[in-house]
Amino acid sequence: MHNIIGSKFKGHCRQLFAAITVNLVTFSFGIYTGWSSTVSPILKNSTLTPLDHGQVLTENSISWACSWGMLSAILGTFFWGMLADNYGRKTTGFLTMLPYLVSWIILLVVKTETALMVARFLGGMGASGAAINCPMYVGEVSEESMKAGLGSLFILMYNIGVLYVYVFGVKVNYDFLNVACLAISVLFMVVWWYVPESPIFLIQKNRMDEARRSLMWFRGKDNDKEVSEEMDSLMRHSDQTTKATLADYKKRGTVKALLIGLVFQAGTQFSGINIILMYTVEIFNKSGSTMSPHSCTILVGVVQVIGSAIASCTVHRAGRKFFLMATYAVTAMALITIGSCFYANKVDSTINTGMLPVLSLSVHVIAFSLGLGMVPYIIYTEVFPANVRNICMSMLMFFNNVLGFVIIKAYPSMSDALHISGYFWLFGGVCLAVVPFTYLFVPETKDKTYDEIRRQLLLWFPDRRHNDKVAEVAKAEKAAAVDQVDGGNVVVVEASEMKVCMGKDQSCFSTPQHARDSVK
Repeated sequence: MHNIIGSKFKGHCRQLFAAITVNLVTFSFGIYTGWSSTVSPILKNSTLTPLDHGQVLTENSISWACSWGMLSAILGTFFWGMLADNYGRKTTGFLTMLPYLVSWIILLVVKTETALMVARFLGGMGASGAAINCPMYVGEVSEESMKAGLGSLFILMYNIGVLYVYVFGVKVNYDFLNVACLAISVLFMVVWWYVPESPIFLIQKNRMDEARRSLMWFRGKDNDKEVSEEMDSLMRHSDQTTKATLADYKKRGTVKALLIGLVFQAGTQFSGINIILMYTVEIFNKSGSTMSPHSCTILVGVVQVIGSAIASCTVHRAGRKFFLMATYAVTAMALITIGSCFYANKVDSTINTGMLPVLSLSVHVIAFSLGLGMVPYIIYTEVFPANVRNICMSMLMFFNNVLGFVIIKAYPSMSDALHISGYFWLFGGVCLAVVPFTYLFVPETKDKTYDEIRRQLLLWFPDRRHNDKVAEVAKAEKAAAVDQVDGGNVVVVEASEMKVCMGKDQSCFSTPQHARDSVK
């Protein structure tokens, strides 16, 4: 009993270590996002600017500095998923941190507007890589009981990164700020060497011995017999051992999961989180509050971290749908309130909104951390089959980054056209619209097996009234489907639990290739 408890604790510690380590990339993503908020005011000040020859940036240049990252992230979505599929999650982890490493070095060495824009462009590539690779890796190495908690580290580490750069941005000068950012990239490059590759990726590449050793490490076991049952379970699922075909992407469950993901990514961008994190100081300046903008910025960062820490401890206790609907509704109310503060200041600039802007943004970032910024990424690992997950995640990140670029780049002009109050009211209206969508279309995934989730995805409205229909679907799936491949030399018998490939000599194998080899 003592050995069982000891190995379980060791396995949990190793999974936590791996999740924290891979999310140092996410930490750098947060640093990258918050960097512009603390640096923008001095880049526009002729006496404080760190650029050569006293060069200052215009509002248009600042908007480009904020949005370049989204533009490069769009390019990144075309290859990060393929890199993860072909070269592994670990190699991809190194490559996602590399753009950050190079960008901080550029900012330290070359102090021109062009160099700054290049650095911001490079950092965006790392952002899309982090959003694709980090949740996928954590989902694949975590036990079911730890999946939600470790999955929530993505938003927690992101928020800590934002707070990290907020604090350093206020306390140190421009050069020391960039050194502090560079230190995180260097730390990751060292520590990541000691973390094993994902066992699921190794199984997909038919590297079974390495997969078994990796699984033993993550589960804290000393011999392969102790992980044989889980190893067999991973190998049984055809979507984890076979390459996806076009038909896999056309399945109703995959199409609906992709639709859900597109709506959630739109909700994330229209929550205004990037505008808030990149323009925090400026927002407080325009809100009519008499508090120090830098103090408010740090306070919001602290509240955001606290919110995501609470989320890490509570996300597994309530349903995913509850978290999403509640936090979307609260986020909408917070955005409408902060928009009203802007409007009041527009009508009468002498109005003192006091603590209301700080409270509204604090409620916003807590709600974002608890639900809409984190839970969708947990759901993605649960609703997408492993063989299509990378490409589908890349599609979602592409859409997310295109929309993010448009929203961030349009912020100065739209603030003039609609006034900043109208822009925030628009954000609030979109978030409010996501609430009924979540209730009607999104299946509850908490404590559900993959097969149960997949059956729910076959229904457009997965509520209780359709339990009989779900049962019919489940019954139909239990009837095995039989196919012949390789000219009839191999028979494939597939049910919902497993796929068995039988050669002509009636020997059974887990893949068609092994069955073909037996025929030869």
